[in-house]
Amino acid sequence: MVEFALIMPVLLMLYLGSIEASSLFTVDRRVTLAASTVGDLVAQWNPDVGEIPQAVLDDYFGAAEAIMVPYDATGIQQVVSFVTVDAAGATTVLWSKASGGAAARQAGEAYPLDAATQMNQLARAGGQFIAAETTLGYKPVLGLAFSDPLSLNHVSYFLPRFGKCIDAAGSDACP
Repeated sequence: MVEFALIMPVLLMLYLGSIEASSLFTVDRRVTLAASTVGDLVAQWNPDVGEIPQAVLDDYFGAAEAIMVPYDATGIQQVVSFVTVDAAGATTVLWSKASGGAAARQAGEAYPLDAATQMNQLARAGGQFIAAETTLGYKPVLGLAFSDPLSLNHVSYFLPRFGKCIDAAGSDACP
């Protein structure tokens, strides 16, 4: 009886901790998948059809929110940006659209890329890429170990599939 009383709290903490850890891991993977989905869908847009309508971008953002089901997607923030890279490696945002209360990047501002980012290597010689950012405040399932939301974020980079500038509704950024 004494051994059980000593071991039971430890086993209970391990069990509840594994529930919390697996939930956090799953939600983090879904945030990654949501960012990848939005970026990939924008990269597949054929610029010969014209600019991406805002309704289509809203559908893309909605699809990313649906990826979070059955977890709570309240507060998910998404930003997709079309970025060009000049021959010197300087980045410039051509257009940016946001969802969920996130702030879109300003057209003309530099997009932050670190030297280790593979996209920087791929687009360095005068290219372009799509950056899709997703952020979600994860609320713990049980709230035993921590009660404040954890910020989960991920950025996915994609090259335009058709190799041309993709314009978004209202941006007129492409020549």
